[in-house]
Amino acid sequence: MSQTDYAKLLQELQEELMTAATQHAVAWRFGNWTARQRLLHVHEGLLRHVRKTLVQLNQRVLAETPEFRKTFGAEFQRWAHQLPEPAKEQLDLLKTYTKILVDPKTQ
Repeated sequence: MSQTDYAKLLQELQEELMTAATQHAVAWRFGNWTARQRLLHVHEGLLRHVRKTLVQLNQRVLAETPEFRKTFGAEFQRWAHQLPEPAKEQLDLLKTYTKILVDPKTQ
């Protein structure tokens, strides 16, 4: 994968996180519980997709050279810190969900 491919993937991840943030905000504005449940289910699916993409990204980066991994790690940290606040909140939610869903037997 080239640098531009990685940059494009990070941009797509940011867009997906922003979409998830919008979905989450809209869900909580509905007074109708059924509609809220449906929207939150879509939100959960969006976060699962982001998590899957992050896992795939990690696997691709691990296949690269050590120098590239170090450079990309720094770039990823910059990316994560520059995210708009709603996207950061979704990334934090994803981390929380991941911790909750991890099987304690595998830790």
